[in-house]
Amino acid sequence: MTSLKKLLLDKGYVQHRIRLSKKSGHIVTKASINGHQGRFIIDTGASATCVDQALYKDFDLTTEFMGKEIGTASGSLRPRISHNNMLELGDWNDEDTTLLSMDMTFINTALKAEGMRSIQGLLGADFLVASKAVIDYSGKFMYLKL
Repeated sequence: MTSLKKLLLDKGYVQHRIRLSKKSGHIVTKASINGHQGRFIIDTGASATCVDQALYKDFDLTTEFMGKEIGTASGSLRPRISHNNMLELGDWNDEDTTLLSMDMTFINTALKAEGMRSIQGLLGADFLVASKAVIDYSGKFMYLKL
């Protein structure tokens, strides 16, 4: 019987380590945006990949306000948007990533209340679809299509 790892690697995927938080159950990983590394939650319920607005300069983002508000877990807000960014997770990269930049204070406050470290952003469904991600929860890896 072929393992999931072998099957996906043979199909051109790369393996990327993830961490499952014992405290909250979140999937956490490291990623780089425009060459700057951060901690991100892989959020299968978020439609878009987001970076904390307070860090947009740290990630070299050029942003502009979106024309509409979006719904979040804490209500509605009007995020900023940034196009043409480099997103890297290990050996996988996307040179044309669009990111939203928004206040993540509410997320980091909730994480701290659970005894977790803060994050710099969320990797959403746009990333999961673009990378054709397969998450192996038991093996603690995510496979991304090159």
